Amino acid sequence: MINCVARLLKYLNRYLSTVWLSLLLALLFIVQNLAFNNWFDITPNQYFFRLCAVSFSLGLALYGPAIFFKKRGRYIYLLIVSTAVSFFFVAQFVYFAYSGAFLQASAIRYAGLAGSVAGTIKNLLAFKASIFCVNIILVILAWLISRQPKYFQYFLSKKEKLAALLILAVFVFSGYQFVFHLEKRQWGSTSRLYSDLYDLNALVGKVGIINFSLEDIIKYVLRSSAIKPGDIDFVKDWVLAAQASTTPEKYFGLARGRNVIYIQVESLENAVIGQVVNGQEITPNLNRLTQEGLYFNNYYSEVGPGNTADTEFTAMNSLYSLPDDVAFVSYAQNSYLAFPQLLRDSGYHAYAFHGDVATFWNRSNIYPYLGFEKWFSKPDFTSSRPIGAFELGDEDFFNQSVIKLKTLISPFFATLITLSSHTPFELPADLNTLNIPPDTDLNWLQKGYLQSIHYTDQAIGGFIENLKQNGLYDNSIIVIYGDHQSYTDIASALGTERNVPASLVGRQVPLIILIPGSKLKATVSSPASHLDLYPTVVNLLGLRPPKSVLGQDILNSQSPVVVHRNSDTGTINTILTPNLTYNASTDGVFEHGVCLSFPDKKTLSTASCWNIFNQQNNFIRASDIVVRGNLLNLLLSR
Repeated sequence: MINCVARLLKYLNRYLSTVWLSLLLALLFIVQNLAFNNWFDITPNQYFFRLCAVSFSLGLALYGPAIFFKKRGRYIYLLIVSTAVSFFFVAQFVYFAYSGAFLQASAIRYAGLAGSVAGTIKNLLAFKASIFCVNIILVILAWLISRQPKYFQYFLSKKEKLAALLILAVFVFSGYQFVFHLEKRQWGSTSRLYSDLYDLNALVGKVGIINFSLEDIIKYVLRSSAIKPGDIDFVKDWVLAAQASTTPEKYFGLARGRNVIYIQVESLENAVIGQVVNGQEITPNLNRLTQEGLYFNNYYSEVGPGNTADTEFTAMNSLYSLPDDVAFVSYAQNSYLAFPQLLRDSGYHAYAFHGDVATFWNRSNIYPYLGFEKWFSKPDFTSSRPIGAFELGDEDFFNQSVIKLKTLISPFFATLITLSSHTPFELPADLNTLNIPPDTDLNWLQKGYLQSIHYTDQAIGGFIENLKQNGLYDNSIIVIYGDHQSYTDIASALGTERNVPASLVGRQVPLIILIPGSKLKATVSSPASHLDLYPTVVNLLGLRPPKSVLGQDILNSQSPVVVHRNSDTGTINTILTPNLTYNASTDGVFEHGVCLSFPDKKTLSTASCWNIFNQQNNFIRASDIVVRGNLLNLLLSR
């Protein structure tokens, strides 16, 4: 028995001398990830267990292979890996401390600008950052100890290496499989490492900053190879065939020199405008505003997986959102000539207001590239009481935003994004002021949605009055629009589908443009989308949209069109013009689709829709290539 124990201890000592350093570094890796998240208040302790599990798995994957090397090679490998890990930690630490955002691979090409902020970087390299270099020190110390004559170090045989490889693979796989399984159980599917792609804070909170960095690099490399020379040639040819117009348009300069205020309303569908429930208006303030300015009642949201972020992207750039990716996240550091930047080039200041954390939808990374010089987020607001999924109620948000707007230098552009009408549409009982009968046909989700929209409508009404009282209303152009559908089927429930193709019903959102003091008041029924907002407002301001703008000025368009894309394939699903509509078949074959005259919906031959289909298909393809390849310069050459 004693001999067996002695032999076991001998084997344990032998193998521990081989693996102890890799295990220690993997455990230290967990501590480093936890420290990073806690120092920056990134969901502290909310995902503690899964962060530990996936960090240990990655730590083993990074440091574990060292056991397969001989003595010298082992320490060289560990030194290289440790240096790389420390570099990523420190780079992310400095970048987040400086900008409040996570460093992405697409920002590498701007590394040359680091010299201009060298002093700031030096100040940000606080003592805390030294913990990210402890792994390098450990490797160097272990190497020095290993050079001592009495130091024993065992090297694995071929069979032992194979066994170790299997054990290492099982541990790494088990750790990742655990967190994947946990996420699928909660959300039903995964996107990137997790399904909540929109919240990079939560993503880093769950998997750690190094996992985030590695995955981001892999995606960046794959994206870089996705654009082929043929794609670039296609865009060049398309640009030659689609020259931009430079003719002055009607209403040019009507709002010249005014402040510009955008209100992007969460989940606001056009279906609720002008409607009543039990004799009570659902949106009384918005209904009034439709009579005081321009009301676009045939206006649509075209979004991909990014929803709100995709609406921002399209409205600010007049480029299509992507069907399978979110430009705000994956293409944040592209070159853009967005609406805020155009206004800044024309003497404006540009600001963004949103009641969530700055990393939500990666706004803190992309906003500088869109031209925003400052943005106000969750830490800049105070919530008097938790309301909705994001706690900050729209009433608090608007009241405090007016105070901030008063301090801005005119002329300014400010975009305000509401939150209270976000799913799950739950308000405190005393704020459910819409009188909905208990025996209505509306389901619980639709009731909650109407209550939330009614509350947001009241907040918007209060905001407009505050603008008037603070002298900001008369010298501004105010743009109000819904960002995307509510996913509640509210249009069918209220019977307000109107004369809209079935696939576009939920995507119909209102657009209201107020120009106080002007006589421009009308209901505009030309089909349009968020793609067209940029050139429309620019024309009213007396400016020229850049040639990168792909939308049309709604008030002057000679060929208005709305295109809805298939959310899975990115191909055209529906086309709407003033005269016809095209609905694609499920197999994507053009000839299998249905072409109808509009609005009488008489069946036409598919050939009647071919020209508009081919035109818009090329249009979308060009937009996607430009975004994926960072090729805005090709559009600017028009």
